[in-house]
Parts: sequence; C-alpha cells; structure tokens
Amino acid sequence: MAAFSRFRSSVPATVSGVAFLLMMPVLVGCPGSQLKRQLVGIKQTIDQARNNGAYLCAPVELAMAESHYDFSQADLYYGDYFSAKEQVEITDKNAKLAFEKSPANLCKYQEDKPVIIPKVGDRDGDGIKDDLDKCPDEPEDKDGFEDADGCPDIDNDKDGLLDFKDKCPNDPEDKDGFEDSDGCPDPDNDKDGVLDADDKCPNVPGPKENQGCPDTDRDKDGVVDRLDKCPDEPGVAPHGCPEKKFVIITKQKIELKRQVHFATNKSKILPDSFELLDEVVEVLQKNTQIKKMRIEGHTDNKGKPAKNVILSKNRAKAVYDYLTSKGIDAGRLESEGFGQTCPIADNSTDDGREKNRRTEFFIVNEGETINRGCIEEAPVVKKGKKGKKADDGDAAPAEGKKKKGKKKKKSDE
Repeated sequence: MAAFSRFRSSVPATVSGVAFLLMMPVLVGCPGSQLKRQLVGIKQTIDQARNNGAYLCAPVELAMAESHYDFSQADLYYGDYFSAKEQVEITDKNAKLAFEKSPANLCKYQEDKPVIIPKVGDRDGDGIKDDLDKCPDEPEDKDGFEDADGCPDIDNDKDGLLDFKDKCPNDPEDKDGFEDSDGCPDPDNDKDGVLDADDKCPNVPGPKENQGCPDTDRDKDGVVDRLDKCPDEPGVAPHGCPEKKFVIITKQKIELKRQVHFATNKSKILPDSFELLDEVVEVLQKNTQIKKMRIEGHTDNKGKPAKNVILSKNRAKAVYDYLTSKGIDAGRLESEGFGQTCPIADNSTDDGREKNRRTEFFIVNEGETINRGCIEEAPVVKKGKKGKKADDGDAAPAEGKKKKGKKKKKSDE
C-alpha cells in the first residue's frame, strides 16, 4: 500500500490534466445527444404541420420552425451546444404553433383538388373556353358563385374570410365585434327579436317596448320603469305608485276615489277636499313625465244649461288655482267646464245625478284624444203636480211658476 502511494505521488500533474482533456468529449457529448433526440421529435411535428397545410394557414410559424431546425443541426455539427439548445427551443415553439394553426380539415384543401388535364382551347381545364374565360390560366372553383366568368372566387362575399373558413361564404360578415370570425352576418346579436339596427342594446336582450334594452326597476317594486308612473317610489301594479287615500293614477287620468266638494251653487272649495287635492299636488310633483293635465268640471241637468256651464268652468278654475297655489307650474295645467253636456250616468236618478256632478283630472298626451265616457242622455219626463219643488242640484232649480208667499233666503252649504 505504501508503494502504491509512492507511485501515485510520483505521477506528474500534467498527466492528470491530459486525462481530463481526453474525457471532455465524452462529458459534453451527453447534452448533444439529448438535443439530437429532441430534434427528431420536433422534425416529425414540422412535417405533420406541413402536410396539414401550414404553408397556407401558418406560413410564418412553419418557416421559423424549418429554418431554426437547420440552424440547430449546424450548431450541433460544429459543437456549439449552447447555441444549439437555444435554436432547438425556438424550433420547438414554432413547430407546435404551426401544427396548432393548421388543422388538416381546414388547411389541406388544395391537396384534395383533382388533377385537371388541360384541353384544347381551355388552358386551365375548367370547362370554359379561353375566349369566354376571364381567367384562362386559373380554373374556376365551381362553387355555385359566379361560375360562368371562369375566375376562382376564394372569398365570394368579400368579407375578408376565405371561403374554406367562412361558414356563410355568400353572406358577408357584418363586422360589429360580435362573433366576427365565423363569416356569418348577425342581424340580431342578442336574439331578442329587435334587429341590431334598431336595438339600443344589441348585445344584451331586452323587449321591443324598451328599444331592445333590458327593463330596469329602480324602486324594486316589480313594475318596470317604462310602465312605472312613480319609478323612484315603490308602489303597486299596474301603475307602480304607492296606494293613495283619495287618488289613483292611470295612463289616462288621475282618478278620484271621492269627489271634490264645493259650496252649493258656488265655486268655493270646501275644506274637507283640501287633503284630496293635496294628494293630486303630490302626484304631479313626483310624476314630472306628466307634462299637461286638464281639470274638467261637470254638472247634472238641474238648472239652466247656460248657468251650469259657467258654474262648472268656475269650479274647474278654482281647482286650478288651488294646485298652482301649492307650487304646481301653471304651464302644466289647463281648466275647462262642460256643464251638463257630458253625463256619465242617468240624470233621472239621484245616484246618477251625484255621479254627474264631478271634477276630473285628465292627462293630456300630444296626439291622443281624451275619452270622457259621455253617454247620450234620454229625455227627462217630468212627473208630479204642477209647481212641485224640484230636487236640489248644482245650480238653481228649473224655471216654473213661483208659489205666492214670502220668499225664503238662500244659504250656502
């Protein structure tokens, strides 16, 4: 053992160095072999991509893969393994991209074309004589689109998508940012029945009544804003306004649950009607979409017709004045009286006359006619003894012979 140690120590250091240099090719050859094996698999991917038609669908990626494959081979040949590794990575990346972008069913269309044998007078062999063929050296593609001119049409609808990729080759894509890659026009993107040209929200479905946009409900009361008379105040269907004590708002009018009370034969509003009219004020203040409202006065048929017209006009004007005094813009209001000319019930009964003595609030919409619900009144047949006292009405009793005696003094209710 001691002798071996002495022999080892006697070997010059230069001998050990030479041995290390002799082993270098073996040590370095390992990564070179690994890169060569990796290139074999990458070459198969490149060849498959080319066979699939990558020269049409991914020409840049295919060219990069093939050129850097050659660079890798050269670096390995000259022993530049570090450069070879970098080239192999570039080759692998582009080979995979070329393969992914080139599915055989889409890109290999030229490979499947039949071989055309030219005929005399038809150089491109498409069946159209050269003197009639606008493209005598390019065969017509015979796809049912302008096949008589002899020229191939690779993009029939001129939408920028080649026909072999275009699902609608004869209908151009509308290029509106919605599914533009399929080549088909989408006249109604959101399928809501409103064409995009008229749809304010073409990519979000909504009803036609809201111009194709989804309905909103700001007050969350279940009545959509376009139908809600009080869109910022929760209410009940169908108008969307809170229940009021005296009034109901509809599309045509503000309906009263109780009539406005006036002093007998006068236009003075009685205090018990102030709360009712204050609700009308509140409705107008919260519903600014009501641009114009007409206040109408009506009477029964008791008294002289001319006096009844005047009385009804004055009473409508009194309500007009009350609303403006509470801050309602006079430009939103108008008043009119119709006397006994528009009954809605039978004036021959007490109940009918009570219904005819009324104040109404109609919402005026431009171009729309107000439907008052007037009925044709039947002629009244007077019964009883001559000179019998008439029923109380809106105006003075009907004319007749006055009884002799002391005249009673009238008093307002």
